[in-house]
Amino acid sequence: MSDPHPATLLDLLNISSLPAQPWKNGGGTTHEIRCSPKNSDYEHFDWRISLAQVHTSGDFSRFPGIDRHIMLIKGDTMQLIHHEHIHVLHPFQPYAFAGEDRMACVLPLGPTQDLNLMLRRGRAQGSLQAWQGRNAPMTLAAGTHFLYAPQGGYQLQADIHRWTLNTGQALTGSTSAPLSLQLQAEHADAPLVYAYIAPTE
Repeated sequence: MSDPHPATLLDLLNISSLPAQPWKNGGGTTHEIRCSPKNSDYEHFDWRISLAQVHTSGDFSRFPGIDRHIMLIKGDTMQLIHHEHIHVLHPFQPYAFAGEDRMACVLPLGPTQDLNLMLRRGRAQGSLQAWQGRNAPMTLAAGTHFLYAPQGGYQLQADIHRWTLNTGQALTGSTSAPLSLQLQAEHADAPLVYAYIAPTE
């Protein structure tokens, strides 16, 4: 029996349907999108993707041994205090840092929402990026993929397989072979967020 087409391993996900979990410090809530191994806790995951609602300024939790990537999804700005320097985080611009570093955020314009990619050092590697109004093909390498349309829809196609991403929906899954994906934005400013994860070689 032949292997299934890589596109058949990708599924649509409604992010709003995911349950919210409060932070330990009460400063926000988190929607866990995916993690591996499935249902693993903070001490045992290899990687984790989540969407956080940040209600107040404050310290980030520390995660020793974890490489972290953060991206502002909603809100005009977030100020990150890292190594005693202030980095201004603008929408859809990723920022990477070590989970054991001391990190705090300031919300000068009120609550925000951000996407988080966490990778256990030595077990997983990956990246986080975004495009505005992308209408061009991309090739997904073998690995785990997360494509998210937070503001405006996208049409995606791989051979005969088609998906419609409405606002707040994601396409996610793992492929064992490269996959060519055609992207069509609903409007010129529609952002598309992409996280890629693969085992550390």
